[in-house]
Amino acid sequence: MSGLRGILFDLDGVLIDSLPSILACFNHALAQFDRPLLTEASVRPLIGPPLEDSAAVVIGSDEPQAVEAFVAVYRRRYAETCARESLPAAGLHEVLAELAPRWPLAVATSKAEVFAVEILGALGVARCFARGGIFGRSLALDHSGKAEVVARAVQAFGTSAGLVMVGDREHDVHGAARHGVPTIGVLHGMGSRAELEAAGARWIAPNLRALPELLARIDGELR
Repeated sequence: MSGLRGILFDLDGVLIDSLPSILACFNHALAQFDRPLLTEASVRPLIGPPLEDSAAVVIGSDEPQAVEAFVAVYRRRYAETCARESLPAAGLHEVLAELAPRWPLAVATSKAEVFAVEILGALGVARCFARGGIFGRSLALDHSGKAEVVARAVQAFGTSAGLVMVGDREHDVHGAARHGVPTIGVLHGMGSRAELEAAGARWIAPNLRALPELLARIDGELR
């Protein structure tokens, strides 16, 4: 193998701090349905799975019409606010600026792709990803997970050989592993070290700023 061929990034909790935005949208929808509001601690586990799965947990029902109605209210607010409420992870701009000239970068997120593109554009980092390199879900509530999104990213690269995933939840590790892609688990997001290690993350990094040195080492090991 000739070193790293590309790096896939999860979005929520990895490239962006989306907790305040997602919490506000969940609570906005809950208020519309006269349900108890969430705290930051209670919303953290809901960031990572498909939105419709998390919505079912929040409303206590997986009845399709109930989930669809809740998601519709959530998304109306999210579409209006996500670009300004999603915050860059610490070190985002400098780390991507350092990595992009060395390796092709892509995003593989369970967020709807239309929102991922808008958020990364608003943060001024969309240009760091190869053309067409932002992969997310459609707006369909079809329960498709991270593995399906990673499959599209892998297809764009042509092979999974030499690719690495950077994620913060077990869903990232499992979804990437389905395609033979190892994961760097980062600790500044929504998941814990215990969660990431139990899922099988091959490496652990404290934050984005630790990635350039770690990726350089991984690149050397693969040569």
